[in-house]
Amino acid sequence: MGCASENDAFDPNYCPKVEEWDAAWVDFENEVARLVNQRRSEGGVCGGASFEASAPLSADPALRCAARNHSLDMAMRGYFEHENPEGEDAGDRISRAGYEWTAIGENIAKGQPTPEEVMADWMTSPGHCANILEPRFESLGVGFHGSGDLWTQTFGAN
Repeated sequence: MGCASENDAFDPNYCPKVEEWDAAWVDFENEVARLVNQRRSEGGVCGGASFEASAPLSADPALRCAARNHSLDMAMRGYFEHENPEGEDAGDRISRAGYEWTAIGENIAKGQPTPEEVMADWMTSPGHCANILEPRFESLGVGFHGSGDLWTQTFGAN
């Protein structure tokens, strides 16, 4: 998090496969985004770090693409990690989606069947909570895949 982007990794074929998405999953993604912005408006404490209230995050299609692709990949290949089996990480995925960034973050979760449950779990984890409340982030993408209730949040600043 916080490295400069190498956007020569942009792949124009990366996002079309996740543009059409189950409508119920899209509703879940939108609700998580709403809950993220609600929590940001309140500020909070994550572990020992305090965060003032901060600006809402705007939805970004490239970050959504990266998040959906990661949730889809984890569901299809049966793993649960920030890195895929080939070693591709959040920065790689976000760059492939075409987002030019100066700072990024990623949260993943598995097994929470509702937006409220996944947000509750993320907010009790210091690292996940810090990503949600980080004031330097400007944009957000959420990807939910119903097979295994797999969640990915991608955060960015450019």
